Amino acid sequence: MKTLSTMLAVTWKELQLIVRDRGNLAIMLLLPLLLSSVQSAANIAVVTEEGEAAILLHIALVNDDSGDFGREVSKAILTIDELDVAIHMSLAEAEALVAQGDLAAAIYFPRGFSEDINAYRPATVDVIVDPAQPESASIVTGIMNQVVGEVTIWGEIQYGIRSVFEASGLLEGASPEERRGIEAQNLGVIMTRLGEMRRAPLISVISEDLEGVETESWFETFLAYIYAGYTVMFIFFVVMMAAESIMNERESGTLRRLVAAPISGGAVIGGKLLAYMLIPCVQAALLFGVGSIFFGVSLGNSPAALVAMTLVTAIVAVSLGLLIASLAKSASQASNMGLAAGFILAIVGGVVPIGPQPFSRMGGFISILARATPHAHAVEGFLKVMAEGGGIMAILPELGILLGFAAVFLVIATRRFRYI
Repeated sequence: MKTLSTMLAVTWKELQLIVRDRGNLAIMLLLPLLLSSVQSAANIAVVTEEGEAAILLHIALVNDDSGDFGREVSKAILTIDELDVAIHMSLAEAEALVAQGDLAAAIYFPRGFSEDINAYRPATVDVIVDPAQPESASIVTGIMNQVVGEVTIWGEIQYGIRSVFEASGLLEGASPEERRGIEAQNLGVIMTRLGEMRRAPLISVISEDLEGVETESWFETFLAYIYAGYTVMFIFFVVMMAAESIMNERESGTLRRLVAAPISGGAVIGGKLLAYMLIPCVQAALLFGVGSIFFGVSLGNSPAALVAMTLVTAIVAVSLGLLIASLAKSASQASNMGLAAGFILAIVGGVVPIGPQPFSRMGGFISILARATPHAHAVEGFLKVMAEGGGIMAILPELGILLGFAAVFLVIATRRFRYI
C-alpha cells in the first residue's frame, strides 16, 4: 500500500510539471488534432456522400436525334453528378472545344439513333475525347457504356414485345395507334418491375471480413487510418518527454535523494511512467472524439478493445522512454534520441497516412520492415477495432506483440538504468 501511495504521489507531482510545460502539452495534444483534422477535411472535400471520388469533368452534349431514346438518354446524362454538361447545337463547335482542351469530351447522338433502336438495328453514340486527357476520356467512356447499356436493355425488351405480338397475331386488326399504346403499356410494366428488382435485388453482394463483419467503404477505412496513424505517431512522442524528464531528475540529483529515502526506486520510476501514460490516453480520447463527432470516423463496436489498444500502446511508449533514458548520458541527448526514435519508427512503421493503407498491409519487403516496429502493430490493432468492427479477440495478436515489445524494452532498461 505504501509503494502504491508513493507511486501515485510521484505521478501527481509529475502531472503538475507536465501541465506547466504549455509548449510540449500543446504539441502533444493540439498538433495531432490539427494534422488529422486538416487531412480528413481535405479528403472529405473531394469525396461524395457515398464515398466515391467527386470527379467533375466538363463535356459537351450534341443531340441530332429527334426520337425518344436520344431525348431520354440526354436527360440521364444531365443528371450525372460527375459530369458538367454543356449542350451544343453543332458537333463541329463541340469538337473544336475538345481540340482546344476546354472540354474533356463531347458526346454526340446522330440522326436516326432512336429509329435504329426501335428497329433493333445497331446504333452508335460518338464520344469525341481529348487525347491529352486519357484519364478523363476513360471515365466518360465508362459512364457512357453504362448509360447505353440501360438503353440497350430498353430497346431489346421493346423489340421482344413487338416480336411476340407479331408472332402471336394478338394485335391483328388493331390500328397503329392501338399497337403502339399496347406495346408501350407492356414496356412500362416490364421496366417498372425491373426497377423494383434493382432496388431490392434477389442477390446482393456484401463485403465481409473473416469474422463475418460487414466491412466499411474504402474511404471510411482511410479516415480510420488517418486517426489511428496520427494517434500512434503522437503517442510515441511521449518517449522524448519521459526520457528527458527522467534524465533531468537524475542530473539534478532528485533521483539519488529519492532512492536514499525509505521508498522504492521502482515506485519512483513507476510513478513517473504512469504520469506519462496518461498523456496518450488524453490524446486518444481527444482525437477519436473529434474524429467521430466532426468527421464521422467509426470507432468500431468495442469500446473495451479501443481502450485496450490505447493503454497497451502507451505502455510500449513509456517503456521505450525508460530504455532511452537508460542509454542516454544527458537530458538533451535523451530528448534528441527520443525525438529521432519517434520520427524514424513512425516513418518506417507506416503510421503517417500518405497512402490508402499502412505499410504493414502492402506486402513485400516494406511490410516486413514495418512490422519490425511497434507502430505498425499498433495501427493494425486500431484499424481492426475502428474500421473492421473487431473486438478484444480480434486484436489479441497485436496486444501480445506490443506487450512483447514493452517487455523487451523494460528488461533492457532495468538492467542498464542507473539512479546516479
